[in-house]
Amino acid sequence: MFALAVRYLTGRAVATQVTKREAAEWPPHPGRMFMALVAAWGLRGRNGREKNALAWLETLPPPALRASGFGKAEETVSFFVPVNDGKGNPDARHKAERHFPSVVPDEDTVYFIWYAEIPVEHRAALAELCRNVTYLGHSSTLVQAWLSDEAPQPTLVPIDGNAPMRLRVAKAGRLEQLIADFEATDAEGRPSARRPGPGAWFGYGPPLTAARDVPAGDFAGDFLVLRRVSGNRLGLVSTLALTGAMRGAAMASAAQPPCEILSGHTADGKPTRRAHVAYVPLADVGHEHADGHLLGIAAVLPLGLSQAESDECVRAIAQVQHLTLGRIGTWDLEGEGADGEGRVALNAQTWLAPSQRWASVTPVVLDRFPKKDGDAEESVARACERVGLPRPVAVTVHPVSLHLGVPTAREFPSLPAKEGTPSRWHAHAAIVFADDVAGPVLLGAGRFRGYGFFRPLRSTGGSQ
Repeated sequence: MFALAVRYLTGRAVATQVTKREAAEWPPHPGRMFMALVAAWGLRGRNGREKNALAWLETLPPPALRASGFGKAEETVSFFVPVNDGKGNPDARHKAERHFPSVVPDEDTVYFIWYAEIPVEHRAALAELCRNVTYLGHSSTLVQAWLSDEAPQPTLVPIDGNAPMRLRVAKAGRLEQLIADFEATDAEGRPSARRPGPGAWFGYGPPLTAARDVPAGDFAGDFLVLRRVSGNRLGLVSTLALTGAMRGAAMASAAQPPCEILSGHTADGKPTRRAHVAYVPLADVGHEHADGHLLGIAAVLPLGLSQAESDECVRAIAQVQHLTLGRIGTWDLEGEGADGEGRVALNAQTWLAPSQRWASVTPVVLDRFPKKDGDAEESVARACERVGLPRPVAVTVHPVSLHLGVPTAREFPSLPAKEGTPSRWHAHAAIVFADDVAGPVLLGAGRFRGYGFFRPLRSTGGSQ
């Protein structure tokens, strides 16, 4: 076992969330620590031994963390600072809004803990890199870092699959990508360093959570929440319009041409056979006064992406701040923190928490029209297996959802069909698994467009 320890010398951590620039990041993500080590390596002259140590470190499984909570996030104040235009023309510079969110942690030291042994040839190099890390996050966050063979018990451990939270981590290839971003040039060959992408993400939770082996389907990757901050009030029946606009905006903000995980199509224009990004509506449902109005939208990434694919998808989605929805108006969006700031629908765990019982919030689009009793239920059961979930022990198909506030299936527009083919049949469904299954649960032919989206049902029959 070894750990990289970081002490916050001022007692304050200033760092922004990747998807919400005015919100503080806590705990510090392992990927942020790796970037700090890479920066120290670059400033020290790119020593070969230290580069080898970093290349070894990025091949290890994600570390556990020992990080305390914090009393309260400091109030965020925005500042307007001059932006370097890169052309040496002071008169052309403009001021951009910047945020410096911070927290005051209960404990001033964080540990990144790996349960592995350091090869002899890398120990001294890692220790030297740590000694040269002077800040973590914003440059005002002064830190002292060191290599340790001891660490307290972790408060967060990596979880392979669905988890209460997701943190950025370093995986193989991250070092070379950071170097490439730093050495990038513009069209005229001049130095023009790119802002690094967020890197790979991995699930984390308390140690007891990690002991549970809960199955999850193909969509148990990143669950990126975007909150509506202004725009028309919409209901669940606007799902297709909303997810279609979100997909178009994400593709427009991506490097061109977008990768097949964003577009859903291969380079030759054919539909991809791989699971790709899905978009789901986040609605106010499941309580006595629920009316099904939409508070935001989430982008759901599948498992099994390369780091480059994950980086491109997260970067493109995080840049979407405005949606044009045609006749139903517009939306302005911003990234949401993991806890949804008290709004149940914006809390990722509302949709991801393990459960045996699930009910649809948007109707499931069946592969074919049911011709006899049991056809619809069998189609839903096969849809579970198709996305990597266990076969359910019970399926009920009905025009009405078990979640309060959800419109009936007939109120939802039909999923557009190919020209010359009839619209596909859709209905609400409730499913029961033999054991707990982790979300998100997305089933049926409309799963990439927000249909067939499920939420856990509580054992009491409610969905509070």
